[in-house]
Amino acid sequence: MDMKNLESNRLILRPWKINDLDDLHEFTSDKKVAKLAGFNVRKTKKETLNILNQFIIDSSKSLWAIELKECNKAIGWIELHNLYEETYINSKEIGFVLSQEYWGRGLMPEAINLVLNYAFNEEKVNYIICTHFVGNIQSKRVISKCGFEFVMENNDKVYYCLNKY
Repeated sequence: MDMKNLESNRLILRPWKINDLDDLHEFTSDKKVAKLAGFNVRKTKKETLNILNQFIIDSSKSLWAIELKECNKAIGWIELHNLYEETYINSKEIGFVLSQEYWGRGLMPEAINLVLNYAFNEEKVNYIICTHFVGNIQSKRVISKCGFEFVMENNDKVYYCLNKY
């Protein structure tokens, strides 16, 4: 099944394209973004290209590029995937990364709300799980803003859930 584009006033959530390489490298080479999101800094464009190629493959499975309309630039990603353990019946997990340059503008809650609407109404999901690493205040704020409720803290992660009902 092809992934559906999702759109708001400021954003388009769409599949990744090969010409997103420079945009993706810009924020995946940022040490702070990488640390807070839990991935290794991409030191070279070749490393980023390997990730981008995987993203292009995974785009058919609900891994969207977040494109800012005002500059036609990929500024982050958001994904909706099955849980590794099905904690709740008919549930999925949402994950996201945003370029530091665009923090504090309300863009990530806007993107998350597009995906939540899609998940609850199109995919008929009942629960969405979201996590962040302990100490990631930015993600905590975004997750709370989107209505998720705290579930637990375990090791280095904090878990939240949003119920459709």
